[in-house]
Amino acid sequence: MAQSVEDNARDSPSAVSERTSVKPWASLASPQFRLLWLGQSFGAVGQPMREVANLWLVWELTGSALHLGLLGVVRVVPLILFSLVGGALADVVDRRKILVVSQVTNMLMGAAIAGLAITGAIQVWHIYAISLGSAVMMSFGQPARVSLIPALVPRVHLMNALTLHTTTMHASRLLGPSLGGIIIAWQGAGLAYAVNAAAFIPVIVSLLLLHVPTVERQQVRRAFNPREIVEGLRFIWATPVILGFILFDVSAMVFSTYRGLLPIFADEVLGVGPAGFGTLMSAPALGFLGGAGLLLLMGNVKRKGPVVLVATLLYAVTVALFALSEWYVVSLLLIMAAGGFDAIGTILRQTTLQLLVPDEIRGRATAVMHVFVTGGPSVGQSVLGAAAGVLGAPLALLGGSAVCFVAVMAVAARLREMLTYRE
Repeated sequence: MAQSVEDNARDSPSAVSERTSVKPWASLASPQFRLLWLGQSFGAVGQPMREVANLWLVWELTGSALHLGLLGVVRVVPLILFSLVGGALADVVDRRKILVVSQVTNMLMGAAIAGLAITGAIQVWHIYAISLGSAVMMSFGQPARVSLIPALVPRVHLMNALTLHTTTMHASRLLGPSLGGIIIAWQGAGLAYAVNAAAFIPVIVSLLLLHVPTVERQQVRRAFNPREIVEGLRFIWATPVILGFILFDVSAMVFSTYRGLLPIFADEVLGVGPAGFGTLMSAPALGFLGGAGLLLLMGNVKRKGPVVLVATLLYAVTVALFALSEWYVVSLLLIMAAGGFDAIGTILRQTTLQLLVPDEIRGRATAVMHVFVTGGPSVGQSVLGAAAGVLGAPLALLGGSAVCFVAVMAVAARLREMLTYRE
């Protein structure tokens, strides 16, 4: 068995110094993180294909902005109900096993909806049901995955590892939606769902091969105590830096999340059909890769607060400009830029949380951030979907972006500690 990262980080003569400059791929020198990252890299492309198929089929079957918004509702309810429980379990149960169960279940659900779509039996409620089940699995899987990473790399490589982890997820959103749109236009949504199901196989294999460090196995021997579920929430509430960062993200995602409205923009504003819609869904991921690449080159950002503030404000501005655009290429460039600013804020927020939180409550604190960061877009999709049904998609998104800008400025004025925080 390969020597654990914990041994490398603490006992080896070649242990990484906190003063050593961090190279863009430094965390991949840790073999267990490299295995986790490779499995994720091969498998992540399927999930955005399912998202594209869900959005397009709901729009095709109903023609309703409100029904698109309801997809957000069925995702956010499980996140609120189960994420804190999932985070608590990630602190007392083998995190690798939680991930295996969640990924196998997701694969089976993908296969089921593929069969429904291929046979022509699919109905809107089927899409809602699968989205609900997927959100439940994410509520347990995401806290376990993110809270496992600090045990696989030295502390000095943590920002690099989280950047690579997040970059991979968003790189999948570059290829996945475009490929999904092409497949839907060519063979229909059933094949897109089938590819999604198959994409879980390399993820599951990598998890089965993963050797969890000794310190991680020792951490999970405690008994589950339901009263400890809220410990992560208490920690974040008492840590203004993390609280402020989360409120930034919630402001952006609730008031200016645009992905749920993209079928309307593609169909009614830009007139580009399912293939163009897939490209629109991919464009933010390309921008995200650019923002993540910039962070990888920078190594480790010490003054994270001001950078996150500026990135979030610029995100709101670019989304507002996208809402006003009637030209396809301009729209692509604008949401690409929004993806880049989103990358900078997302990665720095995640890194700050993992640096500050004690390992014994890491899963619970990660789960709280997961509720807000993942639940925010789902709530935003519901809110903006309802608003678009009344005002139209462009005006709803423009107004939401303005509210986001004001809310972020108000949070920055109230929680000044996050602007002065230095690692």
